[in-house]
Parts: sequence; C-alpha cells; structure tokens
Amino acid sequence: MAEPQQHPRPPIKQVKPEGSKRSVELKRVVMVKAIVTQAFKDNLVRELERAVKNMEDQLARMETQSRAYMEDLKQKGLMQKVAAIRNQVEDERARQAQAKADLQMKIQEAQNLTVGSEFVQGPLEGPVDVAIGDNLYKKVGGAEIIVKDGIIQDIRGVE
Repeated sequence: MAEPQQHPRPPIKQVKPEGSKRSVELKRVVMVKAIVTQAFKDNLVRELERAVKNMEDQLARMETQSRAYMEDLKQKGLMQKVAAIRNQVEDERARQAQAKADLQMKIQEAQNLTVGSEFVQGPLEGPVDVAIGDNLYKKVGGAEIIVKDGIIQDIRGVE
C-alpha cells in the first residue's frame, strides 16, 4: 500500500494591517520610589546593618589570610613581598573603613527618614514601544513606579 504524499506547507507571511505605524522597542529607565513607612525604615536599616556586618567579616577574613601569607613569606626570606602585601592590606583596610563610614552615614539617614515621604530606591530598565509621531522625550523619560511596602501605588510619567 502506498503512503499518501505530503505536500510542504507554504511559509506563513506576516501581513501588516493597513495604516499601521512602524515602531521600535527601546529600553528606558524607570525610577522606583518607596513611600516611607516604619516597616520600610526598619527593613532598610536592617539591610544596611547587615552590609556593615558582612564588610567587617570580610575584612577580618582578609586580615587573617594576609597575616598567614606574610608569615609564610617572612619564613622564606621574601621581605620585599611582605612589604608589598602589607601596603596592599593597608590600602584595602582604608578603603573598607571609608565604605563602612558611608554605610553608617546611610544608616543614620535611613533612621531620619520621614514617614510618608518618598525614598528613591533605584532604577529599573523596562521596554517601551516608540513609533513615528510619538514624542520620544515623553516616551523614554521620567517614568516612575511608586511602591508602599512593596505594593505598587502609582505609575507616573507613562503615556
């Protein structure tokens, strides 16, 4: 018994509807702002304090490892390398101290936030379609998402 012959399907054509606009998808920055609540303040302070603790732990590990490494170099008589490592450790210690001071300042600022005010959490990227005739500046600029305890309250600057 002969099998029936299958005919290949013609390719599907995408047809644009009459009068459709040409458009392109761009990325735009959307700023996320939080309405400050006591829970938000408490969480922000906790996160910043956790970052300080992580930094302190990392610095302590670095100090321990570098001391052991420098002792090993001293025993091998490589004093120039010991001095170079000591300088690197001092530079890193100073950098970490500055970063810790910055975080502690942010903790103080977080504790002083006013309940009900808006706090800029940071940017996100999102797509936006632009087409001929659109105002590019209105389409790609100034979009904001306002959240309160993680729940979106408002979306601003979106056409």
